[in-house]
Amino acid sequence: MKKKGLLYKLIFALLTPTMMALFFAWIIYDQFESSMESISGSYVQNLVDSVAARLDSKKWSIVKAGAKKVPVARDINTMASLLSEMNLPGIFVVVQDDGDLVYGTPGQVNLLMEHAADFNALAPVKIRVSGGNYLTGMTYRIPSERLYIVAAVQWQKLFGPMVLLVSVWPFVMGLMAVFMILAIYLLYEKVILPLRDFDDEVSSLRLGYELPAEEAPEAVPELQQLRSTFVVLAQSAIDKEQLSRDYVTDIIKAQEEERERISREIHDGPLQDVTALVQRLRLLELEVDGNQQIMASLDNAEKVAMIGVKELREFCNNLTPPWLDLGLAHSLQELCNRMSVQLGVKIDLEIVDDLEYEENILPLPLCLAFYRVAQESINNSVHHGNSTLISVLLERRNNAILMRIEDNGSGFTMPEDVKELRIHGHRGLSNMKERIRLAGGTLIIDSKPGFGTITSCEVPSQSVE
Repeated sequence: MKKKGLLYKLIFALLTPTMMALFFAWIIYDQFESSMESISGSYVQNLVDSVAARLDSKKWSIVKAGAKKVPVARDINTMASLLSEMNLPGIFVVVQDDGDLVYGTPGQVNLLMEHAADFNALAPVKIRVSGGNYLTGMTYRIPSERLYIVAAVQWQKLFGPMVLLVSVWPFVMGLMAVFMILAIYLLYEKVILPLRDFDDEVSSLRLGYELPAEEAPEAVPELQQLRSTFVVLAQSAIDKEQLSRDYVTDIIKAQEEERERISREIHDGPLQDVTALVQRLRLLELEVDGNQQIMASLDNAEKVAMIGVKELREFCNNLTPPWLDLGLAHSLQELCNRMSVQLGVKIDLEIVDDLEYEENILPLPLCLAFYRVAQESINNSVHHGNSTLISVLLERRNNAILMRIEDNGSGFTMPEDVKELRIHGHRGLSNMKERIRLAGGTLIIDSKPGFGTITSCEVPSQSVE
């Protein structure tokens, strides 16, 4: 979760400055447009006031036309002449109530009359006209003269090129937002998402056993190179692991071959010699029949020799158990029975899920691995932990074969790395781990001083198959 959080924080860190820049740019744009609107509004009001001041009624002769008061023709001409002298950027028209035009800015009358309805207000109104230009206008009535003034100012003439900024800036910000979204999308699609997938793949990868995908077409070339580099490292780890496995396999193979050789030498040498000695003692008893003292001595010598024969045979059986061919369950039964008698401890063996009827699917190397782990664990429990009770459990659980060995011994402090024990000459625990690892499983030893020891080894079913 933390790693994913960092990736999203990266997106946030890249997105925030851009969003803030757009936000402040919009504020500046809004303030700039408001200022221009305020200035243009003030200008139009001043323009209307100037026009109204020139149309002061005291200067004109007014005649009645029926019920209406209208300027006489002479006064209209004078108004037009007077207003034409106003050389201002704004445009305006003076219209009688009946719609007759008194005066209009040359060339701009049609434009202003076209939008007169939009400016039918006593306060300045901003409208947008064709070409992206803006007009701010208003209407001013002179009831005593039955005239009204419609005035407006074109932003382009009042502010010049700055109007273009007001017109274009929203599109610029929109374009920036689109590019920002596109950049964030590409960053997420080409960098963040491939990097997150690569992180998940590496996190779940069994280094030394598996390789990640060599290519990620959706990623940027830098991530492709990173993946390629990691593939090389992963392949090196696999090669190293294979060398280690081959090394350990050769050691275990050499150990088992040496055990078999020693067992064979003992069986064909000392065991046969002692057996022959027993036969000679028995023949000698026949020759001295009648001499009770000599016969008793020979009988005692024969018993000692038979004990030697039994111990040699047990030694040979421990070196190369002949019952491994009968399966794991039967082998563990024989082992527990024999070691219980030899070591003088109680060993309880429990086999669940009818595993004793399924051991034929287990290959001989796997049976041997479990057998050696159990043998080493029981020996350690008695010789190092002074255990008096040992429990051995063998079962199938969650598509795996599990063996658990628990004792009531004194326990010990388990080092973080069992290889440290190998360095100090204690090879038993390390050998146990290596045997199960070679079988594709895991071995866990849980022990504390005064609380005994629990040894658990588990091999997945796919490794068995």
